[in-house]
Amino acid sequence: MAASFSLAGTLRVVPSWVDELSTTALTDSVTALIPFTLTDGTAAGQANGYYKDVITIAAGGTANVDLRALPLVFMGGTGTLSLASVKVLLIRNRSTTASLSAGVSVANRWTALSADSIAIGPEGVLYTTHLAAGLATTTTNKVLAITNNGAAAADIEVYVVGVKA
Repeated sequence: MAASFSLAGTLRVVPSWVDELSTTALTDSVTALIPFTLTDGTAAGQANGYYKDVITIAAGGTANVDLRALPLVFMGGTGTLSLASVKVLLIRNRSTTASLSAGVSVANRWTALSADSIAIGPEGVLYTTHLAAGLATTTTNKVLAITNNGAAAADIEVYVVGVKA
């Protein structure tokens, strides 16, 4: 059976803000819905690879997510997923106390996301999409390093959608 992939998602933000000013009350409750879809393939608006994992990072430790060698384990089988580009990336910090740094400097650091590291606070989420071309990886620009800056172990969820190398 041939492999197939599709993804549909919506980022939904529902604020409720009221501020009493000296003469009137301001209210804002506009909902922002940002839907997206990816179909199976390698062109703009398409992807054909998916990875997810829950990773425990020791206090002061670093997890290296190699986007060219993502381990796949499913129903007793194993494999490796190698992505040429990343279309969707989501990192969720499950810790209520630990702060994380995503994209810290390591050998073969993946720089397509950012030239600097990105802070993810306790219970924070880093989410980005690049649905057209994706964020490129290469054999020497491929490791997303995530450091736990906290004093206790932290569990993180990592979701990556992209185009296979």
